Amino acid sequence: MQQDAPDTGLFTPLEFAPTRQRQNLALAVLLVLGGLGLAWAAAGQVRAAGWVWRLAAAAAVLLPCVLLARVLWRHAGRRGPVLRLDARGISGALLQPPVPWDALEDAQLERGGVLRLQRRADAEHPDQPSGWLRRNPARPRVSLHLLSLRQQDIAYDAIHARLDVLRQRAGTGEAASRRAARAEEAFETHLDALVPTPWALYTVVAANVLVWAMNWAAGLSPVRPLSPELFAWGANAASAVVLDGQWWRLLTATFLHGGIVHLTFNMLGLWEAGKQLCRLLGNGQFALVYGASALAGSAASLHYAAQNSVSVGASGAVFGVLGALLTASWHYRHLVPATNLRRLWTGLGFFVGYSLLHGFTQENVDNAAHVGGLACGMLLGLLLLAPIDRLADGARRRTRAAAAGGLALAAIGYGVLATPIPTVWHGQLYAAQEVLPDIGRRFDQAFRQLALEGQRLQRGEIRQPAFLENAERAVAPVCTTIVEELAPLRVPQWDQTGQLVQMYQQICAITARSLALEQAIVRRDPNLPADAQAQLARLSGEMQLRMRQLAEASRRAALPTRPQRIPRAPASQP
Repeated sequence: MQQDAPDTGLFTPLEFAPTRQRQNLALAVLLVLGGLGLAWAAAGQVRAAGWVWRLAAAAAVLLPCVLLARVLWRHAGRRGPVLRLDARGISGALLQPPVPWDALEDAQLERGGVLRLQRRADAEHPDQPSGWLRRNPARPRVSLHLLSLRQQDIAYDAIHARLDVLRQRAGTGEAASRRAARAEEAFETHLDALVPTPWALYTVVAANVLVWAMNWAAGLSPVRPLSPELFAWGANAASAVVLDGQWWRLLTATFLHGGIVHLTFNMLGLWEAGKQLCRLLGNGQFALVYGASALAGSAASLHYAAQNSVSVGASGAVFGVLGALLTASWHYRHLVPATNLRRLWTGLGFFVGYSLLHGFTQENVDNAAHVGGLACGMLLGLLLLAPIDRLADGARRRTRAAAAGGLALAAIGYGVLATPIPTVWHGQLYAAQEVLPDIGRRFDQAFRQLALEGQRLQRGEIRQPAFLENAERAVAPVCTTIVEELAPLRVPQWDQTGQLVQMYQQICAITARSLALEQAIVRRDPNLPADAQAQLARLSGEMQLRMRQLAEASRRAALPTRPQRIPRAPASQP
């Protein structure tokens, strides 16, 4: 027995005590607090529903957070080592009874600190999931999140150092997980050699952050900028692109964000997938995927959200990167290690599906941009040639990239040209909203002066000719200027801003006709219509009606009635 000790080390106990208990306790507390905040927000989203639905929405968000926090709290409070290796096998606070060495086939350390053991199946430990938790007796799992990353690696290497000796003695060779880990490490090293620095990713992230910082420096809210402000900076809108010919908005909108939270989620969603795509396809082809997907997302948005609202955000490009990574990894699945593919497809597939589903259930998310960017990215991921492809030299990769980029641009151009006629003309609308406050001030001053002159006429302080002369002097120049300023604006009359524009124009026209008719009556113009008094009475009644409508429309316009910006939801949320 003792002769075997130097050879295998199986009988030398090795314990791994927890070192991250405080971090896990703090994480459990943060999970509960974060869950309470998310539950409050979820209940607010269904405020219009009854209290039962609000309570259900809050519980659906809070319950998973509490359950996970409970698990973390219980694990952090356990006594004894997290993992122990000795002559009996592998055991620990969360693994009892021990797994004997002679029953162990393999061990795999997964991301997140989960040690997955594979033991030889027998009658007591069948290799088959059972129970509602789907636990597999032949594949027990041990959570190592109470250990530091270095401790986890040491434990994993120690297990395989002992397991390798036993497998060699039994003639079964190296464990599958060790071969897979070595292949994965070699693949990652090869990618690092091909693309040492993902500078294209760093560039687009820096550009997005820089534009947000410039917005803040220019006076926009860093948390929730207004739609007209984003439109002035280049937000996407179907009317501006199709009617005003401002195609550049398809690109500029992808570098604008609806606040720091929107920007943060998008950049977090881009970061990891972007690094992997940069290393797989190279910096130049990553830039092609990012730019083409951004434009494709904006073009798709013209058919939906950007018809009525302004749209901003990089998530069309982010979804394009995700889609390209999915299809490119599938295209080169014979070159990418199986463990990489399984982890990549599982994570990205769930993430993309969840993000799209979330977008379809939220009114203020531009999901058309997500779908457009995703479709473009998936197509480019299939067409582009990766540097790991030994059959494709640099010239062939560049030729294929040029052809793929041309195809994407053609599809984007068709999408823009096929855009339906927009229902909101944002440029005209925001121009009207900018001038209406000053027009309303001048209009009120002029007609207040007209009302004072009317009171003087009623009190007998002035006569009718003087009243008409003063009224003409007070109102006519102001109305002429207002009509000239509003005439070029083509705002839909069904919009509240358009109604205000129309009412100012109508009231000014009625005022001009009324004053002209009264002057003709006073002068006893020979061309005076026989029903002049009746016409004047009708104009007076119409004036009073328009004035009441103007007051009501002005009151409504004081509420937030501007078309809302539609941020493109962060690809992860994220």
